[in-house]
Amino acid sequence: MKRLFWAAGLCLLPWIAVLGMTLPDVVEARNWRLAWTGFDAAEAFGLLATAWLLGRADPRTPFAAIGTATLLLADAWFDVVTAGDDVVFSLLMAGLEVPLALACLSVAVPRPAAVQAHV
Repeated sequence: MKRLFWAAGLCLLPWIAVLGMTLPDVVEARNWRLAWTGFDAAEAFGLLATAWLLGRADPRTPFAAIGTATLLLADAWFDVVTAGDDVVFSLLMAGLEVPLALACLSVAVPRPAAVQAHV
């Protein structure tokens, strides 16, 4: 499995260069509204699932939290790079999404056990 990930990651590097040199700067997108509302619905579901699992002290909480953080960070990235003339609103949205993603990651990262003093 490790070799698969290495190979896939390395194969993406030249593909990224091709995309960077050939993709147009501006395109007309179809289903734009559906794409963004669906993406935000996935984020809402992830936040609600993370909260529910966290409330139950469920061991699956980190998986929901990491998935949700990933969605939020991707949303912030695309908000900013596709902002066009509405950059202020996009930066405000990213200013909400990035801290929410960090909060999700703080839930997912295991905390070290408290050090007990030896008396």
